[in-house]
Amino acid sequence: MLQSPPLKTLPRYPVTASVGVLALAVSVMWWTGSSLHIDGLVMNVKVWERWELWRALTSTLPHLNFLHLAFNLYWLWIFGTLLERVYGHLRYAGIVLLLAFFSSMADFMLSHGGVGLSGVGYGLWGMLGVLAKRDPRFAGTIDSRTNQLFIGWFFFCIFLTISGAMPVGNVAHGAGAIMGALLGLAASSTGKVRQLSRVWIVSAVILVTAGSTLFWPWVNLTDSAESEIERAGVEALHLVDNTKAIKLLETATHTRHAPARAWYNLGIAYQRLYRYADALAAYEHAARLPDATPDMQEAAQDLHPSVIRTKQ
Repeated sequence: MLQSPPLKTLPRYPVTASVGVLALAVSVMWWTGSSLHIDGLVMNVKVWERWELWRALTSTLPHLNFLHLAFNLYWLWIFGTLLERVYGHLRYAGIVLLLAFFSSMADFMLSHGGVGLSGVGYGLWGMLGVLAKRDPRFAGTIDSRTNQLFIGWFFFCIFLTISGAMPVGNVAHGAGAIMGALLGLAASSTGKVRQLSRVWIVSAVILVTAGSTLFWPWVNLTDSAESEIERAGVEALHLVDNTKAIKLLETATHTRHAPARAWYNLGIAYQRLYRYADALAAYEHAARLPDATPDMQEAAQDLHPSVIRTKQ
């Protein structure tokens, strides 16, 4: 593998340097408990509710700890400086933004959504892996040892997640590597192969964008979507925005992981707007679920059909 440039050449790589400095600054501010509001940077229900797609970029800046940050900054410097030197600052900035956006959106679409530059790092590795075989300018940039490290770390992170030892953004790693490989193919090909790879790139971006917004509550494979939407619905209840609460809680209750609590809160929202029949149906549904509490079971009894007829 080619040697990375010394740190004293940092000004020659403004894009790589800027991303690294921003990640360092945001992470340190988060760790030290400064006035930084991390909730405004990460992927959450607002990506689906308000289409705040910029969170896919800002979520790559915070890191959980020093080792997480050091690992990502090291490989950003190793891979990023090479690509920035060959492709120039503007094109390289586009590569980083695309990798950040795609890996973050893919992870949010299917998993919980996370933080850090790991998706970008795997994307740069995937791109250089293709370029090293197809573009003489990148010959020898990726050796077998580096490939073994990234592949081994990928599966080790899956093990950490499955075992419960540590949740890792495995979808972001895989999605970043795939997008990086497609970028490498598009950059090193001509004719139909280049056109086809570009179609794949655009299609993939459209797919994860739609999956993280329009279809997120139904395609997400975890309970993250339901809990995030339900939390937003409960916040609307607290703000007495009952119409918004109903909209959010109706979506939450129609996901595959909806608990009794979501149906109970939906019943409260219905009842506030005098939709007693709907409230009774929601309370009864909550009461039938195995995780229902006594309060939820009593809610349907308190809202007796005779009371509904009287109030209506």
